[in-house]
Amino acid sequence: MTAVDAVADALREDILDGRLGADEPLRETALTARFGVNRHTVRAALQALAAERLVTFEAYRGARVRSFSDADVLALMEYRTAIEAEAVRLLRARAEPSSRPPDSIIAANDSLRRICIDRPGDHRAIEVAHAELHHTIVAAAGSPRLSEAHAGLLAELGLFMVQLRSVLPPEELIDQHDRLVHALSGDHGEAELRAHLAHSAEQLIALRRPAPGGIRSGPCATPSGP
Repeated sequence: MTAVDAVADALREDILDGRLGADEPLRETALTARFGVNRHTVRAALQALAAERLVTFEAYRGARVRSFSDADVLALMEYRTAIEAEAVRLLRARAEPSSRPPDSIIAANDSLRRICIDRPGDHRAIEVAHAELHHTIVAAAGSPRLSEAHAGLLAELGLFMVQLRSVLPPEELIDQHDRLVHALSGDHGEAELRAHLAHSAEQLIALRRPAPGGIRSGPCATPSGP
């Protein structure tokens, strides 16, 4: 592993674990001191994370943890839906009538449910299991290109889930994904998936809207109490 990879991996985990919040500055001077590397290495690591859409560079502001705009949320969900809905369509077209979802999908959903029940406060573990379930659904379609495209979204989808933590408790994740996996065995799997992804997008967009009194809700909101 190169120094660039090591720095990128550490920062990626900080971002996806929520230790570095949305719009938080990533100052090269501080990072060189933290990791004991030169600025070229830090800059290359930040550029790698920008390619994963976890970091943004802005004129006069430098690198920051990415914060989703409403347009970002909609664009991500459009692309994600195109991949996952096509995977579900292929999965259903290749399945026997009235057959249940593949064992790999059922196992991935069972894993998500167990983690949500046993470790409800372990956001990172829940989000990894959630990503694995959705990627398993795509992989089950048997299309290497769809799987490759979806794998390229996983870091960005992880950041999306981090910013949904406050409005997507574990019990709701269980319910949503039980319904989704059940629907895959019938003719309405694609419609259920589209509704599932649209609901997630709506939740994050709603979280960003100003709350009553003009205070913006969401992870960047100004706290109103202790």
